Amino acid sequence: MKNQMKKPANFILLIISLLLFQIHGMGQSAECATDYIHNNLMQTDSDYRKQINLLESQVEANVQSHKNRITRSKIYNIPVVVHVIHLGELIATGTNISDLQIQQAIAGLNTRFRNVNGLGVDIELEFCLASKDPNGNSTNGINRVNGSSVLNYSANGIKPTGNTCNGAVETAIKDLSRWPVSDYYNIWVVSEICNGGFVGYASYPVGGLYDGLVIVSTSMTSNSGTLPHEVGHGFFLYHTFNGDGGNVSCPIDTNCLINGDRLCDTPPHKQGDCGTTNPCTSAGVWDNSRYNYMAYCPIVNRFTKGQKDRIAATAIAGPRASLLTSIGCGALGINEISSHKIFSIFPNPAQSAINLKADITLLGSAYVVYDNTGKIILKGTITSEITNIELGNLSGGIYLFSVGENLKQTYRVIKE
Repeated sequence: MKNQMKKPANFILLIISLLLFQIHGMGQSAECATDYIHNNLMQTDSDYRKQINLLESQVEANVQSHKNRITRSKIYNIPVVVHVIHLGELIATGTNISDLQIQQAIAGLNTRFRNVNGLGVDIELEFCLASKDPNGNSTNGINRVNGSSVLNYSANGIKPTGNTCNGAVETAIKDLSRWPVSDYYNIWVVSEICNGGFVGYASYPVGGLYDGLVIVSTSMTSNSGTLPHEVGHGFFLYHTFNGDGGNVSCPIDTNCLINGDRLCDTPPHKQGDCGTTNPCTSAGVWDNSRYNYMAYCPIVNRFTKGQKDRIAATAIAGPRASLLTSIGCGALGINEISSHKIFSIFPNPAQSAINLKADITLLGSAYVVYDNTGKIILKGTITSEITNIELGNLSGGIYLFSVGENLKQTYRVIKE
């Protein structure tokens, strides 16, 4: 009887917490380290700088040409794996936070991205704890590792790359547990960041072994604005006050597509500007910035249409594109993988061409490639066991590939 009562009680607590957050939300209680890391890398790492500039041009092109309008026959699920780097406590104690707390945090993240409170826009992305690990085994999407043996971790937590604090080396902590960034979005829950100097940070989407976000255990909750804020960075959103020189001056806004946060529906402001009026400009909808998840203001409750377009444009470009075809979420996720028991499509994502490897029973069958509006882009006939299909003239984005009788079997192919 006790077990039967416990589950409804937990469910009720979850619903109450989500309903409360739909009304207000909680802003950042301390600084996000993303800007610090990004600015340092832009100054010191030429490869990183080139990757960011290339990604920025791809995202801008996708937004301008509306190629970010990926097919919306269903909501896209992004597989998430949470690595809890604790200090040796029992589960549900201290930094070794419970499964329920993590599940509630992911539920809260989805509440914000799906605009449940109705104050912003629906991003139409959801995040699911992985149900399949990299080896195809069942998982709950949560890994737990005792990080107390890593130098300086117990005393000061993790040290972001490029920071001079006395925390543990970032790569040493992430090496304790990380999954392939091509199929999972990695979240590392840590004890502290620079002895309490930050609450979280995320990698902008340039890929690499350590791509993902870091968040302190006390902020990995259903009612914290930190997780959606850092995931926003992970999908290439800047702070709404980007370019304020550290709360010093109003960001330049000569061209809203290339200045500030590179969005036109979030008026530029300084980090500390959260009042009823915007000292930097009277143009635009001020609430879109001061109540934005990417601001530092006390109350945050929305993403905007411009942010949705930028996230969608990022999702089909570069490192994030492969997450759309990952099977990390299992059968209930985006399971339109590019394979079937009698044929397979590879590579996917592709650059200049894809190969269709078909069973002999499919010889003579038709194939058709559609763009995300349903327009036929390519069509042909399977003439051999491996058919090469050129994609060189197609723009980067997501395409639908149909094959077989009545062209009923449809799969996504990503052109990089």
